[in-house]
Amino acid sequence: MIMQLVGFLILASTIYFSTTTVEKNPKLRTFWTIVGCLMFFTGALCLIVNSVGLQIGFLMWIELMGVLGSFLFKIGLIFGGIAVVILANHNPEAYDEYFDGKKYQ
Repeated sequence: MIMQLVGFLILASTIYFSTTTVEKNPKLRTFWTIVGCLMFFTGALCLIVNSVGLQIGFLMWIELMGVLGSFLFKIGLIFGGIAVVILANHNPEAYDEYFDGKKYQ
């Protein structure tokens, strides 16, 4: 139970920090894009390797969550990585025309 909470906190804090730091410093978009890609590929690799019956050594703490918990965490890594990449590269000013009626400069 504790490991599932830790895993959820890791995913939630990563998504939160990616959105707040990119708004303050747009130069961090590349960093958060790389972090999101690493999350996606790590989750996908863990699912593929675990479906064969093998385990990755430095990610053994994920398996301590149990079968369902580790599966959900790996799915969370995949979708969390996608969310981090999308949120890091999101440009809210591009939608001003829709709300204001003014052309985007």
